[in-house]
Amino acid sequence: MTRTRIALVGALALLAAAAAYGLGVALRPPPALGGTALQHPPNMADLRLLRGDGEEVRLGDALNGTSTLVFFGFTRCPDVCPLTMARLARLYEDMGRPADLNVAMITVDPEHDVPELLDTYVRAFHDEFLAFSGSNAQIATAARTFFVGYAGIGTETFTHTDVVAVLDRRGSLRYVYSQSNLVHLPGDLPVILAQSGF
Repeated sequence: MTRTRIALVGALALLAAAAAYGLGVALRPPPALGGTALQHPPNMADLRLLRGDGEEVRLGDALNGTSTLVFFGFTRCPDVCPLTMARLARLYEDMGRPADLNVAMITVDPEHDVPELLDTYVRAFHDEFLAFSGSNAQIATAARTFFVGYAGIGTETFTHTDVVAVLDRRGSLRYVYSQSNLVHLPGDLPVILAQSGF
């Protein structure tokens, strides 16, 4: 076998190996995510809430076609709410304040958390975050649609589902992260945002 033929066979073998590797990478299943994916994502765009300036808005319009992390909480919450909002602020900053991502908090205590108060509270964590309050009926509808439960204890304390919801740019609820899985969100979010529809 001549040197030219040997070199040609070697080059073809390298090309075949590279093609096989590329095919293997393309066919590899996507990495498992730490959150729970919803098989039939409900759409949240038509929910009506009060924005931080007090104006009633359609949630889809307020989110402006941007992927959004949503957390339900209340301003008098002593622990999980400020801790979660601080984690989301750190994540948002670590990602470089992406233009294609919103972070929003919806109150479960609308009688106390009037729009202006909630807006001040949320913006203390990050000045680009969004705040939503509403009437008791509006908040109950929003919580039910997001599969969030809440109940008041006494006059100042609430128990509530403390998940972080991930909405795509159409306002569909695609993923839910419990507090125990929230540690995976920083690694998962770039993968999620790269998916079709986000």
